[in-house]
Amino acid sequence: MTIRPVRPADQPEWLRMRKLLFVDWTEQQLAAEMADYWNNSTIAGLRSAVFVAERKDGRLGGFVEVSLRPVVDCCRGSPAGYVDSLFVDADQRRKGVARALVRAAENWAAEHGCRQIASDCDRDNLASLAAHLRMGYAPADDLLYFRKSLPAGGETPACGCPDWSAGDWLAICADPLPVAAAIQFVSDPAAGGIDVFLGTSRSESNADGQPLAALEYEAYVEMARRQFADLARRARARWPVVRLAILHRIGRVELARPSVLIAVSTPHRADAFAACRFLIDALKAEAAIWKKEIWVGGGGTWVGVE
Repeated sequence: MTIRPVRPADQPEWLRMRKLLFVDWTEQQLAAEMADYWNNSTIAGLRSAVFVAERKDGRLGGFVEVSLRPVVDCCRGSPAGYVDSLFVDADQRRKGVARALVRAAENWAAEHGCRQIASDCDRDNLASLAAHLRMGYAPADDLLYFRKSLPAGGETPACGCPDWSAGDWLAICADPLPVAAAIQFVSDPAAGGIDVFLGTSRSESNADGQPLAALEYEAYVEMARRQFADLARRARARWPVVRLAILHRIGRVELARPSVLIAVSTPHRADAFAACRFLIDALKAEAAIWKKEIWVGGGGTWVGVE
């Protein structure tokens, strides 16, 4: 049995197994999710990967679907891996196929910066419960969720994996900003106030009347990260900051989507307000990040670049 990423030629077999697993879904619903994966490498809007078990005769005998999630309630850190679905044909069970598929999912999550991976099962599914325990997953609440720590991987995820033992999360992000994870990160029993600023792209038109389609950001990443660290140091020198997060997008950002996130927690709300305002104002003035306005009719305009 060979474990490998799914290929377009596997579509019929992957669909066959999905129909056996998701018995309450229509074939059209299952196929639509698969089309999203082929087109965008996402399932249900989440960045995902699919691995299959190939038999010696070329047919498939199982598959696993794994995704990156900004927040998983039972995990600390962002993103976290999540085993969304696992299926093995009846004649291939108890041969180590499921374990090999899950190992491929875990490796993929670790390579994308995850430090924990989670899964779940129905409360009365004793076979699934036993399988989770055999593969090293520990229950994360009374009955339902499971999580497992992962070794450090090679690739850093889009927004990094924050060090929960440190007080600052500073990152340049290629994917949508993990707002909920940032709020979770700055939350602390010592903090009585949390202030969060989201800078979003607004609708406007240029001098020719062309409406704005999106914004596009570029950054000198190494310099910007050093500047973020300097901003964090300066904020801590002026206010009693408990935790803070400075996250900024690069690449294309659609209208109404956040391009920058500042989150600050302090013992009292006034300090959180002041520190958050200082950080966003200083970032806009100093960071090595450049913005381009993309117009519906074509073309773009760099902002603040002579």
